[in-house]
Amino acid sequence: GAVGYASCETTTTTTTVTTTTTTSGGAAPAAPGVKMMKQRGDKDFDLIMHPKLVANEYPKEAIASALAAGSNCLALKKCTPEIWEKYKDKESTGPAKWTLARAINSGLMYPESFVGCHVGDAESYEDFADFYYPLIKAYHKGFDPENPPPIDPEHMNPDKITVDLSSSAKAKVVSTRIRCARNLAMFPMNPGGSLESRLAIADMMDKVYGSLEDDLKGTFFRHTTMTAAETKQLVDDHFLFRGKDRMQAASGYHEHWPEGRGIHVSEDKKFVSWLNEGDHLRIISMEQGSDVKGVFSRLSRAAQAIEAGVKKATGEKDAFMMHPKFGSLTCCPSNIGTGMRGSVHILVPNLIAQLGFEKIDALCRARNAQARGSSGEHSAVVDRIDISNWRRIGMPEYLLIQDMIKVANFLADLEDKAAAGQDVSNVV
Repeated sequence: GAVGYASCETTTTTTTVTTTTTTSGGAAPAAPGVKMMKQRGDKDFDLIMHPKLVANEYPKEAIASALAAGSNCLALKKCTPEIWEKYKDKESTGPAKWTLARAINSGLMYPESFVGCHVGDAESYEDFADFYYPLIKAYHKGFDPENPPPIDPEHMNPDKITVDLSSSAKAKVVSTRIRCARNLAMFPMNPGGSLESRLAIADMMDKVYGSLEDDLKGTFFRHTTMTAAETKQLVDDHFLFRGKDRMQAASGYHEHWPEGRGIHVSEDKKFVSWLNEGDHLRIISMEQGSDVKGVFSRLSRAAQAIEAGVKKATGEKDAFMMHPKFGSLTCCPSNIGTGMRGSVHILVPNLIAQLGFEKIDALCRARNAQARGSSGEHSAVVDRIDISNWRRIGMPEYLLIQDMIKVANFLADLEDKAAAGQDVSNVV
């Protein structure tokens, strides 16, 4: 089965902040099978703003105390008094009417979040460029937003992949999963969206999913109408997303939960698309085994088919939010560029025993990848780990897949040495 990952990668430190809360929105009825009706003022679902931001006042003391307590939150570091002064009364020119106060709320409420900001519409990236550009540069090491490389028009072409898994890696890879995030150009992003925009997206995508053919064809399950049996099946398959994340809720991600949310699942269960989980679309391709190119090829076809379906349904020239410098736009700046995470679960028990997870992750990060527990970001490590590309921006998707393949080959080779009794602890 597949694993549901959080959409914004977060790195946590141990900082806490106490706030008074204000709430917006009432309780939305939960689906019969989903059993997660939110309460008014529920920090896991509702948008609860920091009182200073409600008053549109610079939260000088809150930022200072969070940073003094060791927070590495980029939003708090980049929202200087000068930046606040410049943008405090500005609204984005897009449909969200986004503000700097809304942007930094998740970081101010939860300074342990590493990025700590979100985006309400495509226009916000430029409208608040002096805030977002330095933050993007700080998060995406080596990428300069002012001087980006050109975007390859064939960025999703599987034939451009020139590296293959070694026979040793193929024997150790248990499963392959590649996902990408996309947002629809004709709507605000969900942090800046409304109940109406979420429902309009769901109604449109119901038609688009219904037009998919061949191995992409399947069933669209809405969170508000799925039965208890359907819910159980989606949980058992590890497909269901359930919202319920306080950092994301503080951005407006989970407003009006579970309205407008859903999941399309193909008949063979190798293609899944999440709707309005955070970004409008999460396109996911996966299967047991090591056919990385095949999994990427399915992802590419699915993205193309959805793009064509959206253009046909709307008559619009552009289906997805694309930026001339960045590429795909996402509501968390950590994901922009490709919004793509390609991963394999690889069996390396001897390596885990010799090096431990932290060392393996360090080896991966030195090679543009990252390691996670095989059940998600903070899960226990037994005999296998999840390896994925770390970079998101400044290069095409097919090269990010190659990042992941190269690291899988590297680890498979080390595992063979460790299994043969060699000491591999000096590898850097």
